[in-house]
Amino acid sequence: MKTSDQFILRKIADEHLLIPVREAAISVKGLVALSESGGLLYKKLQEGCTREDLIAALMAEYEVSEAVAAEDTDAFLDQMQELNMLVVD
Repeated sequence: MKTSDQFILRKIADEHLLIPVREAAISVKGLVALSESGGLLYKKLQEGCTREDLIAALMAEYEVSEAVAAEDTDAFLDQMQELNMLVVD
């Protein structure tokens, strides 16, 4: 899976922000703020990766258990899908 080209990620003053462009600018009002871990996951998704890759990235960066990383990853992916931010291969 990969991120949609309808959003641009920018880091401004230690905050990860997604800026909607094209059609997303019409349906998504305003910017989308990501947490630090959300920024990490979004960057991984920009490269294209699997759910397992995202879980491994959280485990490596934050030293959390696989269960916690999986739960956080699934919640993040659910939110991304709700806003049509993902392209699934």
